Amino acid sequence: MLVDIPYDPAHTCCFSGSRPEKLGFDWQREPYFLDVLRTDLRAAIRHAVDLEYRRFITGMSRGFDLWAAEEVINLQREFPHLELICALPFHGMSSHWEPYWREMFTRAHEGADYEVYLSDRFLPGCYHARDNYMVQQSSRVICWNNGTSGGTAYTCQYAERRGVTLDNIHRPYYSLSSMP
Repeated sequence: MLVDIPYDPAHTCCFSGSRPEKLGFDWQREPYFLDVLRTDLRAAIRHAVDLEYRRFITGMSRGFDLWAAEEVINLQREFPHLELICALPFHGMSSHWEPYWREMFTRAHEGADYEVYLSDRFLPGCYHARDNYMVQQSSRVICWNNGTSGGTAYTCQYAERRGVTLDNIHRPYYSLSSMP
């Protein structure tokens, strides 16, 4: 399944972040916080571009991954040399999602320069295989890690063990109930 893409880890960055239900705020009811998240995400990608990163890998999950893919696609207008790589754990991963997320998935998939499928179908461990693949191909991870257990925490811990730079854009006040 792995496509032979000539990676240059020194110039490749991947994304890892929460799905919408684990963000710590209701992105539909508190759109201000989603705007802040996306502004911070865009700034982190621009910073990576300033550091000469040109390839960005998204895991294509709902939430942070798809928002990151959309930001890269938008920035390609300004920086046409940027490449988006979709690392998918298995074929059909979006088939049971809500229409909003399926449409976002399709736009990201169509806007990508490369795609990599880690499996033909869902298998136990396929998400970890995807996360490992992304980290192994990168020297930087732009993440939204709010400390909850799950795939993002796993990916960030794996990246730290490998010496990959983490750029965590999570802020502790991303919720109306927790603002100072």
